[in-house]
Amino acid sequence: MANCTVRKLMVDTGSSVNLIMLKTIENMGFSKKDFQKKTIPLVGFSGETTNSLGEIVIPTYAGGINKQVRYLVIDGPSTYNIILGRPWLHLMKAVPSTYHQCVKFPTTWGVEKIRGDQEEARGCYKKALKCTASPPV
Repeated sequence: MANCTVRKLMVDTGSSVNLIMLKTIENMGFSKKDFQKKTIPLVGFSGETTNSLGEIVIPTYAGGINKQVRYLVIDGPSTYNIILGRPWLHLMKAVPSTYHQCVKFPTTWGVEKIRGDQEEARGCYKKALKCTASPPV
């Protein structure tokens, strides 16, 4: 993305938007002035609500394909740096498989396949569990 390699991203077929964390875009060299202010309420899986800080379009390279992808910027704790939702999947004409931990999409050279990293996914899952664990009473 924008000449940076980004790790810890999730493809979420249930997300209606693409998300990028504020800390991630700052680490990429962008600042708040680089994105358009746009406050959109976002509702998480457990019902918690957060507002986006803005919107940014970043060139995103995946499997030989470079696309201009629109992300909503959010600030807060997250296990992932980026969450690619249905807009990215549709843009790429991608087919995700949770069972096979991969995403496939057409290119001019044939079908490209990006595989998930089991170790990284397990680490993100463990980190997410620690963030949601309630303190002992």
